Amino acid sequence: ELSPNVAARERLARYRGLKSLRTSEWVEDEDRAHEPQDWNRLLRISDYQGARSRATREALVGGVPPGTRVAVYLSGSVPAHTQSANLQHQPLTLFSLLRHEHKQTVVNVMINLSSDYPHSIKSKEELIMQCGARRFIIKPLFSQLGNTPNNVHKYSRYLHPGQSAVATFVGPVTWGPVPAVFFKRTAPGAVVAESADSQSNSGLTLVASGTALPPSTSRVIAKRVILTGHPYHIHKRVVTIRYMFFSKDDVDWFKALPLWTKRGRSGFIKETLGT
Repeated sequence: ELSPNVAARERLARYRGLKSLRTSEWVEDEDRAHEPQDWNRLLRISDYQGARSRATREALVGGVPPGTRVAVYLSGSVPAHTQSANLQHQPLTLFSLLRHEHKQTVVNVMINLSSDYPHSIKSKEELIMQCGARRFIIKPLFSQLGNTPNNVHKYSRYLHPGQSAVATFVGPVTWGPVPAVFFKRTAPGAVVAESADSQSNSGLTLVASGTALPPSTSRVIAKRVILTGHPYHIHKRVVTIRYMFFSKDDVDWFKALPLWTKRGRSGFIKETLGT
């Protein structure tokens, strides 16, 4: 319900009327004006499976056989904690990236909030994600799981314990279904280090786990808003509804959208009365 002092056509200017959230066509041209500044610079992958296979095959070319002793020389910007690490007491893990894994795109990760975690997580809340060998600080959007014909998915404001959803954020490409775990800071200002030792991660709590999904810049996360009204008078097939709109301009603006009731009846706006 909207306040009588608020114009519905202005408050809901960025929303559009859809008969079905799963099957109705979504016109992307209306979203161009609201895209982020760096949206066009993100990597778009048209053939995900083919690009993943090519990147994997390139990584398997060359190299040394397993068990071969080699000397590794690190050049460039080497972190200070790596230079001062005592390799006699703890191993040093090195990894390299596949092709395009340094580029930014829209990352989708299936997330399962642990039932042992007592609180719900709000969308856009800060999380620390460990995906493979890399760790990111993210503020993801949550949306419902599943495949839809129009690639439109309902926005989830909260992720409750034991619930599964898709976490979407902007980050580097990750090829394949890489396992991921999610942490939350338990202490204010807790340091998030890239290493996995217990001292650097003492201020983190494991809250969820998941798996990386194919990245997609065409996935639509839509907020659903339903305007409600009260049936004031019913005469045969004509119903007078009040408290849905408070001005004639708002009624004319939403006149083309269908109406329905919780018992399955449907109809359209015919005319305005008393506005």
